[in-house]
Amino acid sequence: MTETATMRNEACSRDTLARLVMARWVLLSIEGILVMVLMEGFAVALPMLAMVVLLTLHGALNLVAIGRLDRGGQPLEVMVYLMADAEVIGALIYFTGGYANPFISLLLVPLILCAVTLPGRYAWVMTLWVAVLYSLLARYYQPLGLAVSEQTAIDLHLGGMWLNFLLTAALVAAFVTRLATALRQREADLARVREQALRDEQLFALGMQAAAAAHDLATPLSSLRVSLRELERDYAGDDELAPGIAVMAAQAERMKGVLDRLAAAAGGARATVAPTRALDGWLAEIFDHWGLMRPGAHARLRLDGPRPGPAVREDPVIISVLSTLLNNAADVSPDDLGLEAEWDADTLRLAVLDRGPAWPRRATRKTAGASACCWPRRPWNVCTAPWR
Repeated sequence: MTETATMRNEACSRDTLARLVMARWVLLSIEGILVMVLMEGFAVALPMLAMVVLLTLHGALNLVAIGRLDRGGQPLEVMVYLMADAEVIGALIYFTGGYANPFISLLLVPLILCAVTLPGRYAWVMTLWVAVLYSLLARYYQPLGLAVSEQTAIDLHLGGMWLNFLLTAALVAAFVTRLATALRQREADLARVREQALRDEQLFALGMQAAAAAHDLATPLSSLRVSLRELERDYAGDDELAPGIAVMAAQAERMKGVLDRLAAAAGGARATVAPTRALDGWLAEIFDHWGLMRPGAHARLRLDGPRPGPAVREDPVIISVLSTLLNNAADVSPDDLGLEAEWDADTLRLAVLDRGPAWPRRATRKTAGASACCWPRRPWNVCTAPWR
């Protein structure tokens, strides 16, 4: 799988990005409410301009994220948004007492969102970023001046921790629950797709085996029909043998009719469907599917030609021929065989190579050896080639 395909697989869905946007709006609302409570409820003198700027920047960040919803989200981009969320929270904490502020645990919200949304490596980077912010806030911050007694300050701190726990738990539960539901649905969809792909592969393999079987049966059946016709002629007057030979001849003709119907059905399917594919991808798919049927064979594929390959129509005949040649090669040379394809603008040359015995002179039965097929755009020519 290429790097681009990997990034595409890791990209966040639109629903996930929408949930992140919603979580950010909730977080922004909590920040605004807490600032108002401190300023109005406890008469704390906060840097109003800095508070407004930070809340405005946080809202603007979310508006940018909304604008990019339809474009999808790459993990790095989503992590940058979450790091900016943590930085805004850290800046607000800086102006409101630093690490003594009970709401400093809000820094965990972007980290949790990153952990449940992005791959693990991004979560570890986010963990480091949040740890750095927390460490800086332990040393650098502006004290929060509250005109209350020491006991009241402790009670306020504990009350703030309680409220912060409830807010964080509610936010995480609401987001993670919906995200977990979406992930379960996605897993169910992927399982259905995998099952469908497996069924398609099994049907493809079954079709190739059926095509190869029909191809292998055609020659002996033709020989059988010829022999039966000769027997019918030779024993036409034999009352004992002629009826049996006639029955066998009728059954042979019936088998020929079955094969003809299968061939006609395959031809009709080619005429109605006949999808167009890139040549290199199609050959690679044929080779992979054949490998599923012969897992014990150590085969290699070499494609030599301009990429992407020219567009061709899928032809079951070619699939059958290649499967038969590959099966023959695997029977005699399972540890070392290969399929090589070379093409230019006009011609495709296919070669099935093995290390079995060469074709003997005057061979009367199928033996092993290297064979090649040259496929111009018009005729189909079969030739032989030595192993190189």
